[in-house]
Amino acid sequence: MAHVLLIEGFSRALVYFRSPLLRALQRAGHEVTVATDLQPGDGVAEQMVAMGVRCEHLPIARNRIRVLGDIWLTWKMWRLFRRTRPDVLLTWTIKPNLYGPIAGRLAGIRRIGIVFCGLGRLLLSSSLTSRIVWRLLRRSSTNATCVIAQNPDDLASLRDHRVVVDATNSIVTAGCGVDLEAFPETPLPERLSILMLGRLLRSKGVNEYLKAAQIVRKTRPDVFFTIAGMVETGHDAIPEEQLQAAVDRGDVTSLGFLESQDLVRDAISQSAIFVLPSWHEGTPHSTLEAMSMGRPVITTDARGCRETVQSGVNGELVPVRDAVALADAILSLLEDPARLAEMGAASRSMAESAFDADDVAATIMREMGL
Repeated sequence: MAHVLLIEGFSRALVYFRSPLLRALQRAGHEVTVATDLQPGDGVAEQMVAMGVRCEHLPIARNRIRVLGDIWLTWKMWRLFRRTRPDVLLTWTIKPNLYGPIAGRLAGIRRIGIVFCGLGRLLLSSSLTSRIVWRLLRRSSTNATCVIAQNPDDLASLRDHRVVVDATNSIVTAGCGVDLEAFPETPLPERLSILMLGRLLRSKGVNEYLKAAQIVRKTRPDVFFTIAGMVETGHDAIPEEQLQAAVDRGDVTSLGFLESQDLVRDAISQSAIFVLPSWHEGTPHSTLEAMSMGRPVITTDARGCRETVQSGVNGELVPVRDAVALADAILSLLEDPARLAEMGAASRSMAESAFDADDVAATIMREMGL
């Protein structure tokens, strides 16, 4: 039995995305601790305790690099590792991936896995900050037992930037996978409803979705568009007043942030087509949940997104940042309800064969000697 410590930068991801891995580790007899930036009212610590998982707080400031703050974070990680003495360390998201492996090696942890669940806007840019972060990641990855990417394009970028070299043990997983039992296949609704689930960011394609809704409803007012996601801050965020304007026009209905799996399941079950016009992803978990529930998918021909759709089989791929192409794809699928059902069944089949969360967990555990 090993003591496994997971560090996650977004606290709710431990509940939403990591639960299948946590359960798999427990079933194998391992002791599990998680560390994250606990937020007031997020309920994560309580849910982890209910699962029998120890939960620790780390002051992880998302979406920005702060020299003194990040040095403090690295020291806090080292102190945590020295106190809890894990045998295996797994890190997710940029800050844990940057500093966790360095602090882990200094604390004497021998097995360290770095998981890249999407490279994100920062690493895909050509800014000075991006170059600095890539340099830090190269240093951090030298401490890793395994580097895990979630799509082939991300792994290629990691190689291009020498985070992954010939000597690095690196693999690609099917994202985090999807819990097939938690998201069972359900029949398509009678109402023609389109759903987008995702953080309310420009890079998630929210602008394209709102524009496509406007285009489609001019000729098909019987089609309803819904959107759900967490309101964000920063220059990539969609202003709340912009979303409200689309709601006021009747283009979309906003469901707000869906805080539980029950709410996510309900939103997907009431949709006929799932749409994610993102500019880039690791492997989008919302898409996998929709596929598991038997929904046709329209997404972009972009890294991380294109792996979830076989055009004409379980949905369609459209160009990035092209609202007109997105609207055309939606209208095309709506022309044949029988085709929607066939594509939904194909999505479920793909989820079962390629994106099972238990298979992803087994792969990670095998690579980490668990």
